[in-house]
Amino acid sequence: MAEDDPDRRKFLKVTTCALGAGAGIALAIPTLRLIAAPAGATTVTGPSEPLDLGPIDRFRVGAEPRKVEVIAPIVKDAWTAARNVVLGAAFIRRPSNDKILALSAVCPHLGCAVGWDTAAKNFLCPCHDSRFEADGPRMTGPAERGLDPLPVTVHDGRLQLTWVRYKMGTSSREPV
Repeated sequence: MAEDDPDRRKFLKVTTCALGAGAGIALAIPTLRLIAAPAGATTVTGPSEPLDLGPIDRFRVGAEPRKVEVIAPIVKDAWTAARNVVLGAAFIRRPSNDKILALSAVCPHLGCAVGWDTAAKNFLCPCHDSRFEADGPRMTGPAERGLDPLPVTVHDGRLQLTWVRYKMGTSSREPV
């Protein structure tokens, strides 16, 4: 007779469903946290302070722009850290003893690597033939703005550069 008791069957159904739902929620919460955790956080961190490019004497006054790799001592993402990461390249030029110019070697059009054209005495992007003056302004081509300047300072005789990435394909210079 106890087998046909409707209250007992209802109780077993509710209890089974409640236990199943509780187990599902107990598994779902950590899974959702794992998936959603990086969404609201900064997952990649690069250097925020200036990077040392070496002695200022490496860059002669009046010489052609010199391309240097910009290397971060450490870059962290959500789970790992990497040391000595190449962020990009910059062209350093010293028009005079008291002036130092640093330009990103990234074309502001689509991000191709820009090179110095010694014969023409200007910068050239080989992807779409954009040309830039020695100080960075756009001369020709599809790029909508000139080369992006990078902040530099001299501290204790050493050149310090702050790496900044800018949005590509726009006429305004906006950091990413």
